[in-house]
Amino acid sequence: MFLRHKYFSPLLFAAIILLAACDPSIDEDIAIPALPESPTISIEVSPDDPNKVIIKDLSDNFFSRVWDLPGGTPETSTLQIDTILYQKKGTYEITLHASKVGGGGTSIAKENISFEADAVLDCSEEITFLTGGCDNPVGKCWTFSRAPGAVSVGPDPGSTEWFSSLADGLTAEQYDDSFCFTFEGSSFQYDNNGQTIDPFNGYAAIDFTPPTDLKYFLQANGGPNGETRIILPEGAFMGVMDSGPLYDIILLTEDEMVVRSQILGTEGWFDLYFVAR
Repeated sequence: MFLRHKYFSPLLFAAIILLAACDPSIDEDIAIPALPESPTISIEVSPDDPNKVIIKDLSDNFFSRVWDLPGGTPETSTLQIDTILYQKKGTYEITLHASKVGGGGTSIAKENISFEADAVLDCSEEITFLTGGCDNPVGKCWTFSRAPGAVSVGPDPGSTEWFSSLADGLTAEQYDDSFCFTFEGSSFQYDNNGQTIDPFNGYAAIDFTPPTDLKYFLQANGGPNGETRIILPEGAFMGVMDSGPLYDIILLTEDEMVVRSQILGTEGWFDLYFVAR
C-alpha cells in the first residue's frame, strides 16, 4: 500500500500543476486597439475628361488601402492616388478600405459619384483604323497574324525570352478567332467559331461561348509610355484568355495591329500581333 501511494503521488501533483497552468481565469487581459478613424478621401472629376475621376487618400499613417470601384476601370486599386474611368452614365459608390498603424482593424470611407452621359469616343485616326471608319456600321474584325511572333511572351514589356510563336505556329482554333470593333455603340465582339484555347488547362481547345453586348473604350495616353489603351470589360480578352482586359496599342495601321497586355495573375507580358480580316 505504501509503495502504490509513493508511485502515484508525483503524477497526481503534476496533473494539478498542469490544470492550474491551463486555468483561463489566471490569464492577463490583452488590450485590443480600437478601430482607426475613417480615412479622409478626395474624389474629383478629371479636368480633361468628364467620365474620369481622380481618387486620393488624404489620410496619414495608413499602411494598407484598397479602393473598391464597381463599374470603374480599374475596379480596384491600392494606390494612394489613381485615375478611374467610368464608361457608362449613372451613380457609382466608391469605397476605401484602410488600415492604420496602431489601429485594431480596417476602417472605410464611402462617397458617391454621378455621370450624366456615357463616355464619348472621338473619331480619331486610331479609331478609324480599329473599327474601319466612324460611319461603318458593321465594324472591323481582327485575327492573329500568321507571321512569326504573333504571340510573344516575356518578363518585361516587349520582351520575348519566354516564348515567341513561329510562322503559322498557332492552332487552327486561334487562327479562326475574330475580334471585332464598331465605332457606333463602342461594341466589342469576340467570335471564336465555338472553341477557344484554354491556357489554364494545358492549352487545350475547349467549347466556349463568348459573352455578347460588350463595350470597349479607347483611352488616350493610357499606357505607361503614352500609348492609346484599349479597355475591355472585366473578363473579356483579345487573342489569349490569360491576357487583358487592358491592351496598349504598340502598332496600329489599316492592316496591322500589335497590342501589349500583362499576363493575368502572374508576372510577365504579352505582345499580340493581329491583321485585319
